[in-house]
Amino acid sequence: MASASINATIGVAAATLLVVYPHSNPTDAELKAELLVIKGWFIAFNSNIGDIGGKLPNSTASYPVSVMLATSDLHVSTTSPTERVHITGRLSTAASWALNPRENNSCVHIYAKNNTLADGYDTWLLKNKNKSKLSSPDIQAKVAAALKNNRGVLGQGNLA
Repeated sequence: MASASINATIGVAAATLLVVYPHSNPTDAELKAELLVIKGWFIAFNSNIGDIGGKLPNSTASYPVSVMLATSDLHVSTTSPTERVHITGRLSTAASWALNPRENNSCVHIYAKNNTLADGYDTWLLKNKNKSKLSSPDIQAKVAAALKNNRGVLGQGNLA
């Protein structure tokens, strides 16, 4: 379990995305590569740029996004094996993350160019707008462990 932050300028405003990995503990190199792709998506999402089907971020209860629960690293879907490899993220606004229990309000798939993290961000898909509460003791413990293992900010220290 791990977490890290991404800082970006969106329009003229500074914005931060907290990325939480409750199911994995990537190396610094893996984390940096994945965060660079997520940063491209974060800028697009909070700039209200539509997904591959034209769905707009502001049509979700997760806009603007402040926290992403990375539920799967770059992977092939077990439910949609013909879909491109992607990062799966559950999204929260600052307000929904502050609730007890925490909530996320949509799920996205984030695609890398050429299905390779090193090639950078390509596009994204709004998978669903389902609300989910992080109410199970297991997920709460994993999120707490990930937050405790904060690896820093993309572009700084080990993530530079």
